[in-house]
Amino acid sequence: MNCQDFPINANHDIGHFPFSHTFEFALDVLKYLNDDKYKEIIGLTEYKGQLHKFHEMMGIKILKDGLGEKEVADLMENVYTSSNPLDDKIKIAKLIVNSDLDADRLDYLQRDSYYSGAKFGIIDPERIIITMTITPKGYIFPPKAIDDLEHFFLARFHMYSSVYNHPVIEIYNRVMSYFIAFAIHKGLLKIPSNLEEIKTFTDEQVFLALINAKNDNELSHFYFSLVERRKYKRAVLQGSEARTLHKYLTEDEDAKEFYEYILGYKGKVVIGSTELKTSIDNIQIKEKLGKYEYLNNLKEESSVVKPPERFRVHIGVYDDNVAKEISEYFSKNFSITLDFRNLESNP
Repeated sequence: MNCQDFPINANHDIGHFPFSHTFEFALDVLKYLNDDKYKEIIGLTEYKGQLHKFHEMMGIKILKDGLGEKEVADLMENVYTSSNPLDDKIKIAKLIVNSDLDADRLDYLQRDSYYSGAKFGIIDPERIIITMTITPKGYIFPPKAIDDLEHFFLARFHMYSSVYNHPVIEIYNRVMSYFIAFAIHKGLLKIPSNLEEIKTFTDEQVFLALINAKNDNELSHFYFSLVERRKYKRAVLQGSEARTLHKYLTEDEDAKEFYEYILGYKGKVVIGSTELKTSIDNIQIKEKLGKYEYLNNLKEESSVVKPPERFRVHIGVYDDNVAKEISEYFSKNFSITLDFRNLESNP
């Protein structure tokens, strides 16, 4: 089946708010900072079921009510909300749009590798596409495609590990996300209330709020960090410590108490966790044994190098005094020693 049969792929990111995924990090913070504002933003999707990624649900709303693309919107909703759909068309659409080998990933790896100068993401998507067969049960490849698949998954893993989740990028992403949350909380950034306002809700409005924050005693450090580039000091946790803390931060009851403490620093402490995980459950290799053909799951191919799981927690602090207090907090509550880098005195 041809990818062109699914216009959904061209529309799957249409619901992003300013600064893309960084805004969604901001929602994770806003949930603990101002639950009423958080619910107000989530309510813009008008989605009544269990909320998935905000931009996906927002995209469904925009396509349906803003662009009149009800058929595409309904397909998107099924793709993102059906864990085990019965319809073959939806199963195939999920593979094209929302899997570890989807069209978006095949596209952005080579583009980001080119523009970042990193060599990890150099792949040949054509070699993967021309050998690919998409069925409702998953992807099917001939044995000659194994090397290309292995290279793709390792390239993606290392692009995330070394580029997308680089400690400096992670810290600045979190600083911006905390700023967006606090700007909404304090009214410096107005939340759109309808589709017309959503159309003009752009990065420029966030930048304007950031400029205005320079004169706000509680939020001026965001301006100095993001505009004048005064670096946050950063610490990175990996391995078992990061895995345990990641689980803690993603469980609401535990995270609530933690964020109540962290948010008391008004964004002079930022934290974010990342999980690198690759799923190859829906990929099969068509093998031959004499005249017989059979399918073997890629994950069961013992000779294939598969990317490992990797957890990281990035912690940023604005000055030396905060670094000392947060180090004591982590030592006392988690028996974790933080090693902050790029120490310099900020006002």
